[in-house]
Amino acid sequence: MILYTVKQNESGLWCIRYMSITLADGLQLGPAIKQARNAARAEHLDSGLATRVEMHGADAIVPLANYQKSQDLWTGATA
Repeated sequence: MILYTVKQNESGLWCIRYMSITLADGLQLGPAIKQARNAARAEHLDSGLATRVEMHGADAIVPLANYQKSQDLWTGATA
């Protein structure tokens, strides 16, 4: 499974990470979630692999999207 994470940075804005690579930084929460979901969906469509988007906070990990075998199947919050 390929995992994209949305995390708050030191300045209080949000970043998108894929493995140990920062894809975007300094975003508001809504745009960060949308960009992470778009990247995960594109990765899934290109590779056929399962992809997931999570928001990592200090106390919790919140699943935001999950793209699996069917190209039209995803679950998660909308922003």
